[in-house]
Order: sequence, then C-alpha cells, then structure tokens
Amino acid sequence: MLRPRRLLLVIVMLAGICAPVKGETVRIENPAGGIAVRVVEAGNPVFRRKSPTRPLRADDVTVAQRPGLILLRAQPVDNAPINIEADIPYGFDVQALTKDGAISYSGFLSRVDLLTETGDISVASPWNATRLHVQTQDPPEEYLQPNGHKFAQTKTGGGKSERPRWSLRDKLGDLHITYSRISINGVSPGRLALEDMPIPETAPVKLPWQAQGVLDQLRAVRKPAKRAVRPTRRKQEQPESEEGIKAITVQEGIPVFSSNVRMVNLTASIYDQENHPMLDLKAEDFVVVENGVEQEVQFAGSEEVPFNLALLLDLSGSTRNDRDAMKEAAVRFVDIARPQDRVAAYALSNNMFQVVSPLTADRDHLKELIELIPRVSGGSPLYDVIALSYAQEFRQVPTERNALIVISDGIDNRIHGVGAASQVSFKELREAAAGMNTSIYPVFLDPFTAIPAPGWAKKAKSNMAGLAQATGGRLFAAQSIRDLDPVYPLVAEELRSVYTIAYYPKDQAFDGGWREVEVRVKRPGASVRTRDGYFAK
Repeated sequence: MLRPRRLLLVIVMLAGICAPVKGETVRIENPAGGIAVRVVEAGNPVFRRKSPTRPLRADDVTVAQRPGLILLRAQPVDNAPINIEADIPYGFDVQALTKDGAISYSGFLSRVDLLTETGDISVASPWNATRLHVQTQDPPEEYLQPNGHKFAQTKTGGGKSERPRWSLRDKLGDLHITYSRISINGVSPGRLALEDMPIPETAPVKLPWQAQGVLDQLRAVRKPAKRAVRPTRRKQEQPESEEGIKAITVQEGIPVFSSNVRMVNLTASIYDQENHPMLDLKAEDFVVVENGVEQEVQFAGSEEVPFNLALLLDLSGSTRNDRDAMKEAAVRFVDIARPQDRVAAYALSNNMFQVVSPLTADRDHLKELIELIPRVSGGSPLYDVIALSYAQEFRQVPTERNALIVISDGIDNRIHGVGAASQVSFKELREAAAGMNTSIYPVFLDPFTAIPAPGWAKKAKSNMAGLAQATGGRLFAAQSIRDLDPVYPLVAEELRSVYTIAYYPKDQAFDGGWREVEVRVKRPGASVRTRDGYFAK
C-alpha cells in the first residue's frame, strides 16, 4: 500500500493497559515466549499478553516509541514465559524476535521479518504475491509446503571453518510482480509450516493479474441468453412494492436482478443546446426505451442523489516528473465533490493497484493522505488497474451512483514502453465496462497536442475516450497535469448533470441477456449521454 512517510498514532493495549505510541514498524521482542501476529483490516495495533505459568505483572512487557518504530519487549524479571498476540493493521511492517518460542504469522503485509532460534514457525500468506527467504543453520525438524506452490531448498557452506546453512526461497520469476516480502531466520527450528491463502478482499493492494478474474466475473453474469426476437408487448403483472428495491442482491460482487426485484437504475448526463447541464428535470421529463419497449420512469434525480467518487492517480514511470502536480490535482478534485458525496483515492504505483484511502466523507484526512504520497513509480498496467479500481468498492454497491476519475496519460505498456503491461487487453476491458455500474471519466494528460502525435499516443487517447463512451462517462483532455484549471469546473459541472433514473422493466425475463436502453428528454435541445444498455439476470 502507499504508505505516507509520517508517524501514525496508535493505541497499544496490554491486558487493559493503554499507552499511546507512534510508528510505522512494529517490533516484538519476546525471548522466552511465543509471538502470534495476525493482520487486520484497519484500526490501531492491538497487543495481548498471556502467561501459561503465573499471573501477569505490570512490568512483564514494556512499550517504547522511537521515530518510525513501536517496540514491544517482554522481559519478565523471573524469565517466566510470556506469550504475545498482536493484531496489526495494513500499512505497518512487522519484526518478531524470540529465542525459544514459536512464531506464527497470518496476513499480507509489505515487509515481515521473523527470528526464532529453536521454536516452531507457522506462516500463512498469498504465496503467488509474496517473496520468501528462509535461512537457518540446521534444516527444520519438519517442513510442510503449501499445496500448489514450490520452493527451492539449498544448502551452502560446510567447509572446515564453516557450518552448512539451510535456505528456502520462492521460485517466482524475476519479473513476477509481488507485494509482500517475508524473511525468516533461525538456528535449529522445530517445525516450519507454510500455508497458502488468497489475497484478502480487504487488502489495500491488488496485483495486476487479479484483473482477469474481475472481468471473468463480469462475463459470467452478463453472458447473454439466446433470444431470437425482441420481447413483444404483453400484459404484465403489477410491480411489487417499493420494498422490492432493497432486494437487489450481489453475487461475487456483481449486481444480480432476481425475479422478485423489478427496479433498474441508470445514470445519464443531460445538457442543453449551450452544453450546460439541465438540473431541473423530473421523472415525467424522461422517456426510457428498453429493447424497443417504452418504460415507466419511477424516479429521476441529480443534485440530491449522492455520488461515490474515486480518483485513480497514474503514478507510473511515464508520469514520474509530475508527482507534485498530480497530488495537487487530486486535492482539487476532492474539493469539487459535493457535501453528500464520498470520495476515495487509488493509485497505480510500483506496478500494482494501491489504495491511498477508501471511500470517505472526511475530506481533510483524505487530502492529508494524498499530500503524503511518496515518490513512487513503476510500470503501467493501466487497464488492469482500472478494472481493479472498479472492483475495490464499486461492485459492492451496484445500486449506488459511482464515478471513477482516471488522471493519466492513458499509456499502458501494452501499447508503449517497457515494463509491466496489463494482462487484460483494452478490448476485454471495454467489453466488460458495459457490465460495470461505474461511469469512467478519464482526465487525459496529452503532451502531444502541439506537435504531430506518435501512433501510440493517439491510441492511448482513443482508448480512454472509448472507455468513457462505454460507461456513459466523458473524456477531459489537458496538455499536461499543470494545465488542468479549465478542467476542474467542467468535471464539477459534469457531476452535477448526472441523473439517476429508476424504472421497473416491463420485461420480467431476467435471463442474463443484453438489454438495449435509450434515454430521451422531453425538452427541446436536450442531449443525453448514457450507456447503451445493461446485462440483466
């Protein structure tokens, strides 16, 4: 995750004792006892102590704070064994050291260092996204390898003046993108058990290759049923009560409209002849035609309906020189959100998708986190990260109004440059975008407006414009990140112009087929921008 370079206030809880400390690395030293570390989604680090031999004493464990470090040390005066349990949120590194105690770790943190001389070691992590290096003087008495993953065992040394050492490493390729690094050191460990786990849904980091799974889920839901002709008009059952609106369900994060749920939500931007948003429209001003059949609009609203607005900052190598301006632009976009809107900030950095902040109403804290983004870089798997941005929070709220602002030059390493290219193609992304409940607004940083643009630059802009069109969004172009002053009011105006339109479809055969939708406005000169339809199931 993007970790701001600042000290974080946390609360350490030790059997009812609370002490405020600050730090980004948690170091636990417990020579005579065990250490169990579990990664949790959010909050503050929480520590618990237990003694299997006697009642706890106030001085069994001490807590110290240093710049960038929380130091927890178990040092009972009688050397009684004290076991430490720690819940560590994302964003911290962990160091755990013991002499004879066992160490267990479960989670997905960026950096983990474990040391035990003779104790057992148990580690659960997503091994397809984790680098592992184990180095001990003697092989463990027992070694358990996770199913489906292979690690390389080697022995080094062994000369007259050097004892042999045993090591274990992951076998991931040099170009394989990973997030976590786990280092284990020991002398003569007892049992080494490695367990695989999926990348947690709550993790603030997603790897580019996860994007393919997002698109596969969308395809599974939107697979069109075979229908020879369009549905004809026929007498329909009366729609169910308004309570049915709340019954929209989600399967694997994808909206599913079941037979007892009649309402469909669309978003549409409405402009007059002078290209100004029309903000006073009511339900009776709209005409919705689905598969050639006119529908009855139940609701239409704009200003009063809140937005979930996510900013995706392209912090890859192609935008390396624009870091400060990029952060300034993100803060300005936060300011254009309305009071009822929630805003998130994501980033493409270090070849992967990272969360700066989830959706929040706390604008001040969000802007602080944006300002504290370090100078990161990396490849440009842009298409993968756009898919992952949708999946992070928007697919969990399919009935809400969602918008993704992508601040980027549109360059994916699939079309230009070297480095981490997207696993999904732009064609796959655009096709899947029809099933996303998200309007995409690329803020396209185009440095080639003053000279003939190379072919890859034209393609980058064309692709971003196509993605906007497929989702009912709009592309905003600027010559550079420092030339966005005219763009901010346009984006603010655009968001004010977006209506949520809800209706009960007359066709109740929710069979997964594609439904073409046309939205019209009963006013002269009105223009409408919306997606072409949706997949219903």
